[in-house]
Amino acid sequence: MTRRDTTPRTTPFWWEDAGPPAATEAAPLPAEADLVIVGGGLTGLSAARTAARRGRQVVVLDARAPGMGASSRNGGMVGGGHRLSLDALSARFGAETAAGLLREAYLDSAAFVERLIRDEAIDCDYRVTGRFRALWRSREYDPVARELDRLQALMPLEAWMLPRARQHEEIASDLYRGGVIYPRHAALNPAGWVAGLRDAAQRAGALVQGDTPVTGIGRTATAFTVRTTRGPIRAGDVLIATNGYTAAPFHRFRRAIIPVPSFIVATEVLGRDRVRSLIPHGRMIVETRERHCYFRPSPDGRRIIFGGRAAMFDAPEALVRRQMRALLVQVFPQLKGIRLTHSWRGRTGFTFNFLPAVGQMGGLWYAMGYSGSGNAMAPWLGHKAALRILGDPEGETAFSRTGLPTRWWHPGPAWFLPLADVTFRFRDLLAGIGRGT
Repeated sequence: MTRRDTTPRTTPFWWEDAGPPAATEAAPLPAEADLVIVGGGLTGLSAARTAARRGRQVVVLDARAPGMGASSRNGGMVGGGHRLSLDALSARFGAETAAGLLREAYLDSAAFVERLIRDEAIDCDYRVTGRFRALWRSREYDPVARELDRLQALMPLEAWMLPRARQHEEIASDLYRGGVIYPRHAALNPAGWVAGLRDAAQRAGALVQGDTPVTGIGRTATAFTVRTTRGPIRAGDVLIATNGYTAAPFHRFRRAIIPVPSFIVATEVLGRDRVRSLIPHGRMIVETRERHCYFRPSPDGRRIIFGGRAAMFDAPEALVRRQMRALLVQVFPQLKGIRLTHSWRGRTGFTFNFLPAVGQMGGLWYAMGYSGSGNAMAPWLGHKAALRILGDPEGETAFSRTGLPTRWWHPGPAWFLPLADVTFRFRDLLAGIGRGT
């Protein structure tokens, strides 16, 4: 008799092995610092490591335990991509910047992560597995193949197309219409990744403090005053690194970020043989439909970790579980009736142009807007932001030219996400009607 999935844990599966993020031991806040970083996720901790290694006095502040947000909750996939076409990027930013954006997204950020994990000996189950990008509609195949040819003419990107006739080499599902394989993409345990980066920042000399909400930031002619629930800090520079968790005190940044929820479940133990029968090469898998499901084997190869947009708002847990189970079984009908042991959620930070950004606004530095690619782009752009703050020419990045666009109808709270949910469901419905054989 099938066990009912009535009580899956609502904490991330990753915390079982890596442990939940914990607030570092409370220490007195200094009266002054060279750099105060607001946000203790992958962005802030990477920036702190870089700046502290250059001899700067750095303080990282997080309202909760550092890494408690999406940095320890995501799907654990490493590898870049682009949501806008090469033509769209070139038209908006010019050919040179477009090439730079793609090179950093596909190559530089992933290489930085691999090097950082190796240099700091971070234990996070990092493994190069490759990724299969599964196409939702037949008519996507030829344009995606042409785009890949153009990308490979710009950079040494290792990737190839996989037609639908050979799709079962990568996934035991008939749902998709072929896709693209990126063999150098990787997998990790995100909770171990952010914990290791926190330790690296502290070894470099940064002070990392959780449970310290920032309530406001004032500015004088020569410095900033960062006001916290534990007292003020005078700072030469301030970096806002809050992404999908940007709160009311940072109104100008909150207006530019759309906090889109993502939901993830873990299956019960299926066994390595059964998981291998579903995903033969153990790759990370993402799809191109609006619902944007993404899934992978667990690090031990015994479960499936399955994520997606069950809703575009903070939906009730019972609804989320029903939606996620339905999506999982749509991809893998073979898993009908299996039990879910974990069901959790986190917030990604999208921008209106679907591109991350590094820069300065009102004198405050920022790095955010990873739009679903934070495991690689967040530490990469945190590192770049720190170099820019230090005045190092190595801080040059094409993502300093993408900006943080706003819309008049997004005053801060994302009131429109339930409406967006209906829109995306309707678009998926239309796409499903015209998917092709």
